[in-house]
Amino acid sequence: MQSKTLGLLLLTGPYTFENSRTLYELAKAAIGKGHKVKVFLFVDGVNNAKLKQDPDPERPMDQMFQELADAGVEFQACGLCTAARGFAQDGSDFISGVGVSSLTEFAQIIGECDRFITLTL
Repeated sequence: MQSKTLGLLLLTGPYTFENSRTLYELAKAAIGKGHKVKVFLFVDGVNNAKLKQDPDPERPMDQMFQELADAGVEFQACGLCTAARGFAQDGSDFISGVGVSSLTEFAQIIGECDRFITLTL
């Protein structure tokens, strides 16, 4: 069976809604079935990949997203959204494997995916 690509757009931050954990579980399941996963972090979604989170007693979302990146999930964060939230534009405030890009890259991701899911309010 040929590998498919799942695209995920995340607009909400961690710990407020279940969207971040849903993305994590969907991505893990897709990888487990041999599929590719591409994620675009938009608006408050960029906060999920921020380094050094401490949401005691929960498992930090940055650790969960790093697990996904280490498993091959491709992450892009909106450059305008990161700048508006005070993150470094070189990606140094994010987990390893997150690129800071634009809506042009987002459009490319959509075009490369067999299925695309948006996680928002």
